[in-house]
Amino acid sequence: MKTRYILFIGMVFALSACNKEDFLDKKPYDKITIDNVFTNYNTFKSAVNGEYNILQSPYYYGSYFVLLPDLMSDNVKNNNYYLFTDIDKYQTQPDNRMVRKTWDEMSASIAQTSILIRKAKGFDFGGDQDKANDLIGQLYVARGLTYFDMQRMFAQPYNFTSDASHLGVPIVDEQKVGIEIVNPARSTTAEVYSKIIDDFNKGISLMADDAPSPYYLNKYSAKALLARIYLYMGNWSEANKLAGEVINSGKYSLISNADYVASWTKDHTTESIFSIVNTYTDNSGYSSLPYYYGRPRLLATNDLYNLLDSNDVRKQLIVNNKALKYPAYSTKDNNNAIIRLSEVYLIKAEALVHMGGTANETEARNLVNAIRLRANPTAAPYTESGDALIQAILSEKRKELMFEGHRLFDLTRNKMNFIKYSGPTETPITIAYPNNLTIFPIPLTEMDANPNMVQNPGY
Repeated sequence: MKTRYILFIGMVFALSACNKEDFLDKKPYDKITIDNVFTNYNTFKSAVNGEYNILQSPYYYGSYFVLLPDLMSDNVKNNNYYLFTDIDKYQTQPDNRMVRKTWDEMSASIAQTSILIRKAKGFDFGGDQDKANDLIGQLYVARGLTYFDMQRMFAQPYNFTSDASHLGVPIVDEQKVGIEIVNPARSTTAEVYSKIIDDFNKGISLMADDAPSPYYLNKYSAKALLARIYLYMGNWSEANKLAGEVINSGKYSLISNADYVASWTKDHTTESIFSIVNTYTDNSGYSSLPYYYGRPRLLATNDLYNLLDSNDVRKQLIVNNKALKYPAYSTKDNNNAIIRLSEVYLIKAEALVHMGGTANETEARNLVNAIRLRANPTAAPYTESGDALIQAILSEKRKELMFEGHRLFDLTRNKMNFIKYSGPTETPITIAYPNNLTIFPIPLTEMDANPNMVQNPGY
């Protein structure tokens, strides 16, 4: 992460107004001034809003980070669109533009949050200190989330080795970023996850319980995301505990079967825990999820469609293989859910089964059946136990979170073999675990810029 970590910090305040393509195509500066990143609470808040704008970028949650992993799974296929051909065929190269843009945007997020946290910790906000602490907490969580996302996309799952000693992503030197060029080597996966957990815990300790909207992080959205992280680590007790705190908070509730399909046309619902806002004037345009799925450049696979029962309300979100979860094709301004209550139910259910015991399995079945029967009231409730119940939960998660960017990661962290269906005719590609190609290559530009960088095996 050499050149990507040299940022012109003045861009912090312009991020929400500038053209994203112009910003990302600018050459990084060798020297920057960070003395006046912000001068008071209000300018600090503006700088933090700039970080949310990075999360909203089409090269991060605005599109690519959600699209590309799903295209690598058994849920989504390319509809003869040239930009996705190599990824769809499991032939991604290190010079792939979309992969490079996603790496760059994640690197920018880590750099920006690190600089802002460093400066804010040494700044006296006076009577606004409590409010500033909440913003600092949001930055910690945003940085931890970005490390987690980068790790998922560019490194093998936590349980790929018994001690998570395999290659992870680089951890930036937070005291040097923004001041000098840094060339971080790749850390181990264990080290990266330790950093992620530390950032989340620091953030949660500083953040408020509530946020002005689901588009800002708060203590409960951070706990929901951290429950997901612990699930990926196989720390079942912590995943169960945190998911339970979110569910029992009373702040969120599942929407009804009758409202489910229409809910995807709304900005947010009672189920929204943390989402990315997209407005008509500030959206991902022709790189957006509504465009790619609405055009459609990408289609649902027959395998996914056939998994859904005819009485399942979620089947209405696929018509002629076209995915309808992002229906604002003309305005391209659907808000993107990062975590919803239904996922938290399924996190807790999966964790409980792994914890073992009759009572835990009973509770797990109640949780997964709440999602199953909400979608299809005529369905028979799940009665499985053990590994069969785990598979039922993963199947339900596949249906509930389709097109939200989770499926590939659920397959790989569970060490599952699967069939990738490529192109409109669904040419089958057998993906056996472990597989070097279920993670993306480190971009060629990064390999060229950073002498300490190591490429992923298979590329």
